[in-house]
Amino acid sequence: SGGEQSPRLFQFHQDGFLVLEHFFTAEECDSMRDQIQRIIAEMEVPPHCRTEFSTKEEEQLQAQGSSDYFLTSGDKIRFFFEKGVLDERGNFLIAKEKSLSKIGHALHAYDPVFKQITHCSKVQELGRKLGLERPVVVQSMYIFKQPGIGGEVTPHQDATFLHTEPLGRVLGFWIALEDATQENGCLWFIPGSHTSGISRRMVRAASGASTCVEFVGSEPAYDDSRFIPLPISKGGLILIHGEVVHKSELNSSQSSRHVFTFHVMEAKDTSWSKENWLQPTPELPFPSLYT
Repeated sequence: SGGEQSPRLFQFHQDGFLVLEHFFTAEECDSMRDQIQRIIAEMEVPPHCRTEFSTKEEEQLQAQGSSDYFLTSGDKIRFFFEKGVLDERGNFLIAKEKSLSKIGHALHAYDPVFKQITHCSKVQELGRKLGLERPVVVQSMYIFKQPGIGGEVTPHQDATFLHTEPLGRVLGFWIALEDATQENGCLWFIPGSHTSGISRRMVRAASGASTCVEFVGSEPAYDDSRFIPLPISKGGLILIHGEVVHKSELNSSQSSRHVFTFHVMEAKDTSWSKENWLQPTPELPFPSLYT
């Protein structure tokens, strides 16, 4: 079906995103949801690791930057919490499975269910249609977007956090494990915003700094009216260009919006920035998408 794909690929290059409804089956989605419940059931959270995850810049620096837990999570399966779910002593104020913001960043490498989904033939075939020659998986996350407390994600470009030389080599695969609606926090994009580079980078701070990461540059004030919502049903996949501007709102609804997402880099003729928070390790070099 190569011919039928090309208008879609054209659309992807034009918009910086592509919606592929029903890419995964309901059964595949449910297997990921069931597996994450098993992982949560076994979750042990050391008190010093009870890092709240935040997307506001100062809190980002404070919560992530001062936290070795975040910085060394690239090759592990670790837990990040919503604001206000732990008391000052690190005890849960609500049920622990309702307290999580996300789990990252190596589910694709260390969990059999998420590994199988990441490398499934449908994804590999899509990579080939996109012309990826040496794609590697750099990170993955399970995002909960909890009812009522699932925080907003402010407008950003993924390449701010995952920088490459040249730019344009990072691609997000975003899988809706439940219907994502305007009410429960679907993604919003500025179409065509992936063509003018990036304005901000999150880099590892110099050793001895008070935080582990810092931001260079700033996020411009985006015109709200330029964003369009992309609701998508369970099993849908959104491809996200590394430089397209996107956001999601607070989940004010009574239903969660679970997502599994992973990022791929075209490794051919590309260098991964040594300043990125996420680095390949001897234990986990970035695995090839193609198996």
